[in-house]
Amino acid sequence: MKPRLSREDLWIERWTRVLRPSRLAGLRHGLGHDCAVLSSPSKNLDLVLKTDAVVEGVHFLRSTPAALVGRKALARALSDLAAAGATPRAALVTAGCPDKKSAVRLQSIYHGLAQAARRWRVAVVGGETVRTRQLLLSVSLLGTVPRGSSPHRGGARPGHLLFVTGKLGGSWPRRHLTFSPRLKEGQWLARKKIPSAMMDLSDGLGADLPRLARMSRVGFRIDPEKLPLHPGVTARQAISLGEDYELLLAVPKNKAARLRKAWPFSTRLTEIGVCLPLRSGFHTGGLPLQGYDHLR
Repeated sequence: MKPRLSREDLWIERWTRVLRPSRLAGLRHGLGHDCAVLSSPSKNLDLVLKTDAVVEGVHFLRSTPAALVGRKALARALSDLAAAGATPRAALVTAGCPDKKSAVRLQSIYHGLAQAARRWRVAVVGGETVRTRQLLLSVSLLGTVPRGSSPHRGGARPGHLLFVTGKLGGSWPRRHLTFSPRLKEGQWLARKKIPSAMMDLSDGLGADLPRLARMSRVGFRIDPEKLPLHPGVTARQAISLGEDYELLLAVPKNKAARLRKAWPFSTRLTEIGVCLPLRSGFHTGGLPLQGYDHLR
């Protein structure tokens, strides 16, 4: 007698069918096992780990196209790997499902996630399913970066210049679902060892820049007129609304000219300010130092 699959197993089979097979060098066990097992990377590489989540009512709406929910779930986590200069390798996905209607929707969400995984060459190697009060997707990523090359938030010093990629503001209602994480740009910057500090902008420049400054123990001054804005967006909106998923980086002055000259991407790169001694404080030309706050 053939054993029947539980309802949970049937749904997992439906959701993840679109993800198989995972072609990843060194993958010994993947989807369907208790743990994904990968062989150790080269001794010349550092491992990069990241987890992120999207929750219905917070990061997307019930009316949001399901495939774009899956895309955003993976792209958000990839944006943090971009800030680490890392190459994504493997992902684990936890699905929080409140009811059968959401289970059906998750099937389309996984199609969007699978398409994004193929685009950015990420192998989805496992995950978990849990009953929740609202629909959510949590993505954990494994990446690699050449040993000792990954920038962090704590390396900026007084006199280092501040740059951002792309344009800021106006992410809602659509761009937060369709942005592309700056993976190639982040990898290039790390490989060239140009930034002294780098992070991605997910909660808004007004929230994320102070985080970088506090980790580096510096102050800063930004020029509102230099902020690269999407059409129809004010500087106040650009600094505070969040979900830009651009890179913020601090660069020593002696590397800034080389950065501008060698920058190989069509992505815009804009100098917006400078780091100051910690005692000088934070200066924004009157713009509010606030962004998205999950607990406010």
